[in-house]
Amino acid sequence: MQYMKKNAASLGVTLVLALAFSLIFYICNTPIGACIGSDNAMYLTMGTALAQGYAPYTEIFDHKGPLLFILQWLPQALAGGYSLSAVFWQQAIFLFVCLLILRAMAREVRAPEIPVQLAYLALIAPHVAGGNLTEEYAAVFTLAGLLAALRVFSRDVPKDGRGLMLPAAVLGAAATAAFMTRANNALPLCALAGVMTLCLLAGRKFAAVRRCALGCLTGVLIVGGPIVVWLTGEGALGEAIYASITHNMMYAQTGGGSRLQILLTSGYGWAAMLMLGLSLAGGAVLFFARGRRALGLSVAGCALGGFMAAFISHKFYNHYLIVGAPCAAMGAALIMGELRGRNRRNAVAGACAVCAVCLIVSGVSVNKTRAMGYDELDTFAADARELYAMVPEDERDSFMAYRVEPRWYVCAKALPCMRFYFLQEILADADPAVMDEIVAEFESDPPAWVVIYYNREFGPPYDPRVAEIFETQYEFVDARGQYQLLAHTGGEGE
Repeated sequence: MQYMKKNAASLGVTLVLALAFSLIFYICNTPIGACIGSDNAMYLTMGTALAQGYAPYTEIFDHKGPLLFILQWLPQALAGGYSLSAVFWQQAIFLFVCLLILRAMAREVRAPEIPVQLAYLALIAPHVAGGNLTEEYAAVFTLAGLLAALRVFSRDVPKDGRGLMLPAAVLGAAATAAFMTRANNALPLCALAGVMTLCLLAGRKFAAVRRCALGCLTGVLIVGGPIVVWLTGEGALGEAIYASITHNMMYAQTGGGSRLQILLTSGYGWAAMLMLGLSLAGGAVLFFARGRRALGLSVAGCALGGFMAAFISHKFYNHYLIVGAPCAAMGAALIMGELRGRNRRNAVAGACAVCAVCLIVSGVSVNKTRAMGYDELDTFAADARELYAMVPEDERDSFMAYRVEPRWYVCAKALPCMRFYFLQEILADADPAVMDEIVAEFESDPPAWVVIYYNREFGPPYDPRVAEIFETQYEFVDARGQYQLLAHTGGEGE
């Protein structure tokens, strides 16, 4: 009875932590005043389009994985479209599951549960960028894979590999799910599995390798199989491969920022090194203190995979750092679990104090951002609605907002008639074929109505072909705020 009460109290604290963090830090969708955000707005548009019958990739494009499309479709399918609250609850549930896995992980290594959960929250708090991003969803899968590896390989592995198929299937399913949110999100689990395989081979445990391979393949098929079937049925499998792998790799190479400079001279680099250090420290505990050399090396591989995910791109958005947070949180758990007596009490108290300060400072900062965005949003939304109201309802299936802030779609509750619906020239900077397709569509089946920015310079600038089309084939209708509405004249230019 006492255990049940203690367990219920622990679950209650976990739930409170998940809800409180979600309300404060997921500012793009929080019920206390959402500021929507850029990537979040793209995904809200994507999810609403899918809920209204658009096909993934071929009719609504993003260079993320197909599981993200499903995760954005689900709340909008349930709530009717452009629902911030539905996304909020999905995020809160995912975070709650993350904290539950961390709770189980802490028990596995004999660490205090709440401090481990606080460590994870403090690690991600400065980097969630308003929420509803691939990295936060993939964290659930990374943590599940780490827990499966920890539970199995923290003990002696028999040469015949008995008992390995199920955890290997969990690891394979988790890595596939992470990959199918965005490819680089799978790097930590892929690195962990790769190093573990090498360790089993070095120990001549070939039967264990075979069982692990079979289990991992089973997990890959369980998660990947239905998604491939769905994409094939939508006629989008080839485009999904292009978008989530080929185009994603091209996009990662645009930008040109110096990785070494970012690593050594920016908060981004210091945060990445902190997560790497915690993760490697956890691997060292396993390797030296607990004598689990294969698992310790595998955790080190996982740490390097998370670090690589933060620097594989020439773009350094803070939310990329979340990929390394699950392994860092496990490292913190292993360190706390290894301490005893007064050292443990002092270290845990100090860690909780540091985490609390980090959460408070991050919370104050992020909610200043939220308040500023929320105050400005009313005017922005009113301008968007007024401009979109001028488009006849029977012509709204031929409407396009070109190179505008993606939240314009959300505020106007509009949907695009072209699949490349955001940051067109930036997507084309990664692959010029994107702009060729856009120009061809403007020439063959031009939108009847277009909203564009009013009097603003871009980098990269409008493609000259698109600029000429706007100048010669469209006429000004009206303007609100920074945006103007154009109507197609029906002509072919001069």
